[in-house]
Amino acid sequence: MHPLIKDIERKGLSRRRFLRNLFLTAGSVSSAKYLTACGGSSSSSGLQDAVNPFVDSGFATMGPLLPPDENGVQLPAGFTSRVIAEYDANVIADDGTDTGYAWHTDPDGGATFRTEDGGWIYVSNSERRDSTTGPAVAGTAYGPPNRRQDVAAAGLMTGGVSALRFNARGELIDAYRCQANTTTNCSGGATPWGTWINGEEILDGLMFECSPLRDGGEHVHLPAFGIKGHEMVAVDEAGRAIYHTEDAGGDDRFYRTIWTAADWPSGERPVMDNGLLQVMGVPAGLDAARQGPTPIAWHNALAVDQPQFQNRHPDSTLMEGNEGVWFLNGFVFVTTKSDDTIWAIDTIANTIESIYDPTDGPIGSPVDDSEPPLAGVDNITMTLDGEMLVVEDGGDMRCMVLMPDQTTIPLLRLPGDPGATEVTGVAISPDGRRVYVSGQRTFNSGDGAIGYNIAGLTYEITMPFSVQVDRPLARPMPKV
Repeated sequence: MHPLIKDIERKGLSRRRFLRNLFLTAGSVSSAKYLTACGGSSSSSGLQDAVNPFVDSGFATMGPLLPPDENGVQLPAGFTSRVIAEYDANVIADDGTDTGYAWHTDPDGGATFRTEDGGWIYVSNSERRDSTTGPAVAGTAYGPPNRRQDVAAAGLMTGGVSALRFNARGELIDAYRCQANTTTNCSGGATPWGTWINGEEILDGLMFECSPLRDGGEHVHLPAFGIKGHEMVAVDEAGRAIYHTEDAGGDDRFYRTIWTAADWPSGERPVMDNGLLQVMGVPAGLDAARQGPTPIAWHNALAVDQPQFQNRHPDSTLMEGNEGVWFLNGFVFVTTKSDDTIWAIDTIANTIESIYDPTDGPIGSPVDDSEPPLAGVDNITMTLDGEMLVVEDGGDMRCMVLMPDQTTIPLLRLPGDPGATEVTGVAISPDGRRVYVSGQRTFNSGDGAIGYNIAGLTYEITMPFSVQVDRPLARPMPKV
């Protein structure tokens, strides 16, 4: 059992309440202070009363979303937005210099990295679709000519990864591509050793690793992650495991790749090709996990060198539309878009339970009754204090902050029809003051309206407060 869970149960306190409040206590508050505080009661007079008093959360001070700004973005008072990249337009540095790099289409998963000069890099996947995407999204037959190998042989891979670089003052100074010749790159995850693991969201998708740096070396294929509809990635360095999600056609599972101590020495990079792919099973079923902690089991995946949708382990559990994943303090947090649920996996106790369930009747905002509940839960990012930022796909075009006791509050709403586009790429700058998101399939027309086509806009949101994050230092790929 996880030691924090064991302590709260010994004190007779609520396990589920602890996990919900973990979002605001994970990093900056000691366990002893939190465990003393969570046994008390609080009034329901407002969001501040629901927040653990030992955590000074800036998100708890946010008011309702205001009318759209000049970029069409709705933000709370004190926040500002700017468009930093637009599909098919050269990225312009803040000093007016043309970087010469045209931003990619369909921006999706993203992350930030520190740089040695005190600045940072924001990486962004391109989920540009081609014939390989058809079987997953349209139910067409899997086979020639839409197999990945056929599209690659024809030289038609048009996805990849791009990067925006900022100096220590937060000024945009460069833009470039750091991975090419891949397809439908959905999301990924930053590694502690300073690289970006990202995957293809197609039935026979591959996982890759690249450097966020300009001229950081060639990307590499990671066969130990299997062949599937790849989504997001979360690294548990101490546990020598990398967790990753799957979203391709609805028949989805949740995975991890594990290494031995010999193949992943402490504080070093693992020998990537030596990882073992495993798939999660929940013997009692996910409905049991909605009631409380439920045991999980990990099974070695079948036919790792073949598409997983054709080789399901009989004891694996369906997790339809699992997208976002984040590791924090011994817990893995996972979103399932099909039922708008957020789950917590205790990596020590080997259990899973829901911590945000729409059937519990949550409200959209404690400061605005008109806001609908969080829906279309997709990619996530978290602060060291456990505040979770969740972007919506099919919800209401928002980035929401998940607070204690199931309370959510909107951080922003992007322009666009949620039936035609979505919010993607959520990440926080290393200084904790900026949030990056994209409107995946939106563009600015000449009159400022929003249209839907092969498109994409990437935004920077500046907050009137800072949050605690710990971003890895960007590094080149290791020399082979």
